[in-house]
This record gives sequence, C-alpha cells and structure tokens, in this order.
Amino acid sequence: MTPTRRWCAALLGLCATFAYAQTDLLGAARAALAHDPVYASAVAQSQADATKRRQGQAGYLPQISATAGIGYGDINQQTSAARFSGPGFGSNEGIGFDTSSAGASDANWALTIKENLYSSAKTATAQQMNAAADAGEVSLQLARQTLLLQVAQAYFDVLLAQDNLAALEAEHDTAVRAHAIAQARFEAGDAAITDASDAQARADLAGAQMIEAQTELDLKRAALRDLTGQPDTALQPLTDSAGLAAIQAGDFADWQKRALQTSPLIRLSSLGVSAAQAESTRYRADGGTSVDAFASYLGQRVNGAGYGGAGGMHSNSAVVGIMVTIPIYSGGMRSAKRDESLALLNKAEMDQDAARVRVARQIRQAYLGLRSAQVRVTALTQAVHSARLQLDANQTGFEAGDRPSIDVLNARSALSNAQRDLAAARYQVAMDRLRLSAAAGDLDDREMAQINALLH
Repeated sequence: MTPTRRWCAALLGLCATFAYAQTDLLGAARAALAHDPVYASAVAQSQADATKRRQGQAGYLPQISATAGIGYGDINQQTSAARFSGPGFGSNEGIGFDTSSAGASDANWALTIKENLYSSAKTATAQQMNAAADAGEVSLQLARQTLLLQVAQAYFDVLLAQDNLAALEAEHDTAVRAHAIAQARFEAGDAAITDASDAQARADLAGAQMIEAQTELDLKRAALRDLTGQPDTALQPLTDSAGLAAIQAGDFADWQKRALQTSPLIRLSSLGVSAAQAESTRYRADGGTSVDAFASYLGQRVNGAGYGGAGGMHSNSAVVGIMVTIPIYSGGMRSAKRDESLALLNKAEMDQDAARVRVARQIRQAYLGLRSAQVRVTALTQAVHSARLQLDANQTGFEAGDRPSIDVLNARSALSNAQRDLAAARYQVAMDRLRLSAAAGDLDDREMAQINALLH
C-alpha cells in the first residue's frame, strides 16, 4: 500500500470511529428542528407576534384605572370681588373670601372606567396587530421550510461527497493494480516502461484527489452536524435510479396556481399590504375622531388648621358621560402622515407584485430542474452501464496484453465521472421536488417522509 493510500485509509478509519449509528433524512430534519438556534429564534418571535392579536382587541374593551395620592403642606386661597346671594341673605357684591389650612394633610383618589365607542385609529391598530400576528405564523412556516431545505441539501451534499471519494478510491485501486501488472511486464521485458509510468502517475493523482475529497467530506459532515447538533453517523443513501420514478413532477400550471394561494412569501407580502391599508385609514378626514363613554368617581379629603381652629374640606363626585375628540389642526402632521402612508401602501403593493414574480421564478426553476434531472438520471444510468462495459473490455484486454494501461485508466476515469454525474442528478431530483413544495408552501413532514422513503 502506498503512503498516500495508507494516509487516506487512516483518515477513513478515524471518521469510521464516529459512525455509531445510522441517520435518515427525516431523523436529521427532526434533530435540526430541535437544535437549530435560528429556527428557535423564529419560534420565539412567532410566540411574541401571537400576542399582537390580543393587543389589538384590547383597544375595544373597557379601560379601568385607579389613582390615589396623599400629601402634606399649607393651603391658602383668596377670592375677591365676589358676589354672594342666598335665601334670607339678599345679594351682596365685592365680597372676599379667604381660607387657610396650615399643616394640612391631603388624600385624594379616583376610579375611572372608559370604553371606546368609535375610533378609526383603534380599528386600524387592531387590523395591523392581526396582520402582524398572522405574519408571525407565516414567517415561522417560512423559517421551518428554509431549515428543512438546508438539512436536505446538507444531507445530500454529504452523500455526494462520499460518492466522489468512493469513485476516487476505485480509480486509485485500478491504477495501483495496473501499475503492478505493468511493472511486472516491464521487468519481464514484455512491455515498455511507459505503461508502468502512466499507471503510477494516475495512482499518485488519484491519491492527491482523495485527500482533497476527504477534506470536502469532512466539511460537508460538519455543515450537517452544525444543523442537527448530532455527532457524525452513517447516512442512509438514496435507492437506485428506478426508485426515483416515484417522484412525480406534476402539472406546472397547478404548481403555479397553488403557489399564488399558499406561498409564504406571497402571503407575507399580502399581509404587508393589509397593514399598509389600515395605516392609511388613520389619516382620513374623520380618522382622528373618537367617541368614548366614561364613568368616574373622585374623592378628596383635606384636614388642617384654619382661621378659627381645625378645618377641612371633603368632596366626592360621580360622573358618567360621553366624550368626543375631534382633531382640528396638528401643524400639518396628519397631512404629512397621510402622504407617507399612501406612499408606503404603494410600496407594499409593489413588494407584493415582486413576491409573485419571485415565487413564479422559483416554481419554474424547481419544476424545470426536476424534469431535467429526471431525464439526466435515465441517460446517465445508461451511460454508467456503457462505461462499465467499456472498463471491463479494456481491463480484459490489458490483462491479456492487448491493451495499454492508459486505456484501462481512462475507462475507469470515464466510469467514475459518469457515476458522479448520476449521483448528482439523483440528488437534484430529490432536492428540486422539495424546492417545488417549499415554493408552494407545502413542504412539511409528509413531503420529507416521501423523499425519506426512497432511502435505504
């Protein structure tokens, strides 16, 4: 075994010590949902957004407040040029009143109940809060779908890296065997040294590429490990190409129709338009008018030293009524805010159009990518079969002395390339099917389970 081969074998052995169990795609996805901090942050944000619905409803419910206070000090009041009249006292003008309460203690309290009967501003707030709560739910769905796609991509990236390393190992083994045969023939005088040199050069090249491929595999495993929080395990690979026939592309028009209705991106943009429309209603001509019903009970007690000895003042009042508030002039603030809200409404509508275009493009890319990958899988399956037959024929000819080693090495390289291309196409079929579901807002555990069923 060459030094390069021994070094790669040692790396493979080290990685094998971490493969305590086997993981499938669904297991990796569930682990990521429980571990990923970005998704956990989205869950917390959704929980916070859910409270906005209650915040919006609170504006329509009675508001009850109670206040109380105590104080200490001197109270002096003077009234002059007053008129006094009463039964049996006649009428007198120019009368003055003085009251004094030194070292007085003051206690006051109030209980107020207020309920809004009409306010377009509160209605707009409630609509915006409901839109924000709905947006929180949709954002969480989008974050979940994004994570599921990331896990699937990382999972298949590991499998593809493993396939690449396995293909290079096969090329290296073929080159080592070819070198041994060519070297023996050269020493026996039956072949030129070029045969042995070609095989040695190809073995050295494959060994160097194996080191790079192993590093790439380690990086892909680390990316999956970061998402799932689990140690490296053996991953279940996809079944043969025939199993991918279970993945159906469906009808393109149907995908587009579903996406317009259920895509998280489009739903978020629609909620943005709803919130902007509600904001614009705040600044209509009647937008600032509000009507409130209220009831209040107030009391005050003052005790201290007056002119003639101990004195005090006690008062209680209970009031119910209707209060109407109409803004008349705000220095131009309301008109400026109205213009701002209309401009932002136009922006939200443009963002909605942009979201529709973006989702339509995602559907088109995933759909065409899926159909193309399915065709490529069929073609590459045949290519792998043909490349294997070519390798067998060249191998037989080389062992019989009718072919040079370079023919075997080239045939082995052609087979490896076809195998790698086939593996990449098969993973693309699975990924584009998941991307289609995500663009339409349908990517969930059920969709993941369908792809997971193709693993073994």
